[in-house]
Amino acid sequence: MKILMLSDLYPPIIGGGERHVESLSKELTQRGHRVTVCTVGSPGLSEYEKAGDLKIYRLEGFFQKLPILFRDPSRKWHPPARDWSITRQLVSLLEAEKPDIVHAHGRILYSFLPLKEKTQVPLVVTLHSYALICPRTDLMKRNSICDKPLTRDCIGCGKDFYGLFKSILAYCGTRMNKGRLRLVDKFIAPSSFTRGAFARALGVNDGDIVVIPDFCSADEHSGVEDTVNLPDDFILFVGALAPHKGIDVLINAYRKLDTRTKLVLIGAKRPGYFYKSAEDIQVIQDAPHGVVMEAMSRCRFAVFPSICPETFGTVAVEAMSRRKAVVASDIGGLRDIVVDGKTGILVAPGDLDRLAQAMDYLLGSPEIASKMGAKGLEVYIKNYTADVVVPKIIALYESLI
Repeated sequence: MKILMLSDLYPPIIGGGERHVESLSKELTQRGHRVTVCTVGSPGLSEYEKAGDLKIYRLEGFFQKLPILFRDPSRKWHPPARDWSITRQLVSLLEAEKPDIVHAHGRILYSFLPLKEKTQVPLVVTLHSYALICPRTDLMKRNSICDKPLTRDCIGCGKDFYGLFKSILAYCGTRMNKGRLRLVDKFIAPSSFTRGAFARALGVNDGDIVVIPDFCSADEHSGVEDTVNLPDDFILFVGALAPHKGIDVLINAYRKLDTRTKLVLIGAKRPGYFYKSAEDIQVIQDAPHGVVMEAMSRCRFAVFPSICPETFGTVAVEAMSRRKAVVASDIGGLRDIVVDGKTGILVAPGDLDRLAQAMDYLLGSPEIASKMGAKGLEVYIKNYTADVVVPKIIALYESLI
């Protein structure tokens, strides 16, 4: 099969969605398929490169030339509107590559949709975030899950997030493109929560959205030399260094513990937020993924206290692949991954006291944490390896072709 993979961002830019696109593209290539990745250009990165048989194109669109749109100049994502410049470049790519199927990840989809009507190439879209139904992308409204996305309330909701002008543009763009999503042949939701949220928001049947989880390779980063000085004994958090990941709640909950075990926070820094290391807390910014997995292997257990509903929760799967118990928020896609009381502990998002109790329990019961980690590894092998997940995606491609 010839597959055109469209992605807003792509490594070396860090993120769960970006890593998934990279891993999926490599796995498909290794299985004999021809994959071309098309992504939005980023400063300092080449416009074209090859990684083995995998081809990567980075396209600079009109919107990427407007720095006022981006809080983080290193992450020039695709806005919620068609970029005519990218559409023109996609025309050339389609003619050159002649894909059997197009698989989109993110809002770059909007620049391809006008071509879908002309080419009739089957189109699959993976829902790594809520960007197609929520201008803010996190499906949150006043610290709770939004049950009525894409109403005029979105403007006020996004005002503090983007500013009024950009909030209006984000709402209008997302709203106007909602109807065009009917051109998508099949959506992939990485969790049952994500499928339900999109089915309600788009007014589609569950059959239009198939649940296929993300995957990770337990051996992908084995043997990577540790380039960061990690503590001998620590609890681990991995994720974007921003409040919506529950970092503030985690730090305050950790402060309630009477322990010598350190807290390590690893993640990509975000504009407007800054977390500093302290005597008992170590903050590591923008670490290579090999360092992340080394930390997963060495930590006591992992904690992912998200405030917003994750569409999936790749970091939880990665921790399970390293035989670690997981403490996570009882919200979004994390519910599909963590089996409460068996592979970890689920706590209500934002519940500082309950989070502290869960961490204290695992610190005081290492044998139980070990049993949870062993069970987590079983669940990982059964559900979240490339050998389990990738054939499901290939079968979906074949059914549409």
